[in-house]
Amino acid sequence: MHAQTPPNDPVGAAAVTFGAVAFADATATFVLFGATSSVFGPLLISFSHRFHLSLPAAGTVLSVFFIGALLGVPIGWLVVKQFRASVVLSATMVLMAVGSAGAAFSSQWTAFLISIFVIGLAFGGADFALNTLLVRTEPVHRGHRLSLANAGYGVGAVVGPVLIIIVRPHNFEFLFGAFAVVAIVLSTLTGGIVAPPLRLSAHHELAQLSSRRRKILPTFIAAYILYVATETSTSGWIAPQLHRTGYTQALASIVTAGFWAGLAVGRVVGGPLAKRSSEKVLVLGGLVASIVLCLCAFSTVLSPYAYPLLGLAIASVYPMGLIWYTMLCPHDGNGLALLIFFMMAGGVIGPATVSFMVSVAGIHCVPLVIATFAALDLAVFASALRFRPVEHVGAPLIL
Repeated sequence: MHAQTPPNDPVGAAAVTFGAVAFADATATFVLFGATSSVFGPLLISFSHRFHLSLPAAGTVLSVFFIGALLGVPIGWLVVKQFRASVVLSATMVLMAVGSAGAAFSSQWTAFLISIFVIGLAFGGADFALNTLLVRTEPVHRGHRLSLANAGYGVGAVVGPVLIIIVRPHNFEFLFGAFAVVAIVLSTLTGGIVAPPLRLSAHHELAQLSSRRRKILPTFIAAYILYVATETSTSGWIAPQLHRTGYTQALASIVTAGFWAGLAVGRVVGGPLAKRSSEKVLVLGGLVASIVLCLCAFSTVLSPYAYPLLGLAIASVYPMGLIWYTMLCPHDGNGLALLIFFMMAGGVIGPATVSFMVSVAGIHCVPLVIATFAALDLAVFASALRFRPVEHVGAPLIL
């Protein structure tokens, strides 16, 4: 399934290795950010009450978070070339702690949004750094590592809504305080990542790469923007939709946790599935299933069951799509950075579009907007089938 490194391009020349503690810390970092990002949707009603806002106005917190994440990616891109990976990851965790502490103590909406923006910066930087490091590990188990580490995001996103139920939505400042403490702990555990200097490939390979990237990269950027728009629109608006259609806020939080549980399970099993099926099948099949499930979510009776299954359906799109891209452009580290950078725009576009449509057409339009994003994403990913992978895949390089 995954191509082996050719003899003249040994993995050790450019591969990244994670020690046991370092990989656990990386996974825990995804858990933390998953928990953080998953609480925004279930807390939108609490935000609107605390800061005296309408529900669509409170929904802007989702876009602010991803605006920060969008800007965090190029910052991470720059610093990861100047400093050791462990230093960069520690710095992002400290930034996460600062933003979380600010959110915990904010009494004004503007100050709260600034704090969420800072959390987004940390998320963007950490997401870029960790995924570019993981995609540079040796190829044999790369899909498994990417799936397992990113499954941490889904696990954390299950924990977030459960914590809301435990501490009660109106006490959300305690959640952000806890996130700050966890971030400080994780900032001390980033040692054990070995990321040696990267060897440049031959000039003719770089020329071929540049030509290929001009055709391939825009397609994957569009696909990932739509994927992130689908995921964030779903996670952010499950709870408001269910609550406004008659379900309790506690049950709405549980269903949100179910969506993230499906995402986590799907990514854990994604590694083994990748050994039996191609990245393309996992990506396209997941998107087809997600469209069907979005349509099922129109039903008030079926929606609490459809959303957890939707998480399971789209779980493999993110990690397997990254592997699909690296199979097409195996030495394109900068292209991967651009991909991660632009995909964050989906976190702004998706929730903002849903907020607008809810203000115009009401809460019942949420599944239709999500289904539209998923259908567009399917069309764009399907168009990538016209590209053929290169014959030899070595360790991806940051150029």
